[in-house]
Amino acid sequence: MVKKYWQNWLNRRFQLLDKKTLAQRDVLVFFSREGYLFLVLIIITFIAGVNYGNNLVLALCFLFSSLVVLSFYLAFRQLYGLTLSNEVASLGQVGQPLEIKFQFRPQAHQLHLHLRCEYEQQAKKMTVLKSPLLVQFIHLPVKRGRYPLSRLYFYSVYPFGIIRAWSLAYSQAEVWIAPQPLEVNLQHFGFAPNQEQQQGTEDFSHLREFQSGDALNRIAWQQYAKGRGLLVKQFEQYQKNQLHFNYKEMTASLHEEKLSQLMYLVEQADVQQSGFSLQLPSQALAFGQGEQHVQHAKRMLAQEP
Repeated sequence: MVKKYWQNWLNRRFQLLDKKTLAQRDVLVFFSREGYLFLVLIIITFIAGVNYGNNLVLALCFLFSSLVVLSFYLAFRQLYGLTLSNEVASLGQVGQPLEIKFQFRPQAHQLHLHLRCEYEQQAKKMTVLKSPLLVQFIHLPVKRGRYPLSRLYFYSVYPFGIIRAWSLAYSQAEVWIAPQPLEVNLQHFGFAPNQEQQQGTEDFSHLREFQSGDALNRIAWQQYAKGRGLLVKQFEQYQKNQLHFNYKEMTASLHEEKLSQLMYLVEQADVQQSGFSLQLPSQALAFGQGEQHVQHAKRMLAQEP
């Protein structure tokens, strides 16, 4: 329970909505692993200088202490003023690489040195940051549904490596992962044999007034002969084979496998440029076609409980 509370506090404290400029409260500074050893060295030299009354040893202790103070300031300056933004596709797919991008934009007229960032098990290094830089990480989704982005951890130990300034970023971007396609027999679900796209026919729709550039073979000459002026025939495309994908008709027994089969049908309909409708247990998609329609179907499959 304590761990969950702590995680929720971190998420609120370091949340990244659209973009964020790091202020003083966003940058944490403390000793690094090597810094603890340096701190022990300072304590030892101080004790030795006091016990033996050696001013040279005490001067060395104060020199080391001044390096620590300077390191605190310089390490802090490497992160302070950075503007961070997140770019990620809102829809991914199981088994397909998902690109997660973070842009680091430096403060005007300032160099940010020796920055490092970590996302999951991946690490990137930025030696000198003087212009906006896009850092890309790759995530391979293994599970369908909502993918909560992991936290981004970035830090700097400039200049001496004894002090670490760091911050976190919890992106609030919503990413959904569609299922991995599972192959089925297309002919059982209304596709034309040999995966050939069935051609549609044009049916007469209505008449409209003639406009410059209209084809002459579209003019309704019979109407013109009756003295009704130049009218042009309008036709609409009729799809002989309309595809309807229903969750209940899938041959698999498991819920996730049924969704994967529907994913395969949606992708094949997209390849053949065929229109389709989709019926899921909790939602439905009316008949349509096109890239936007396909993306809507994939999102529904990703969001299905």
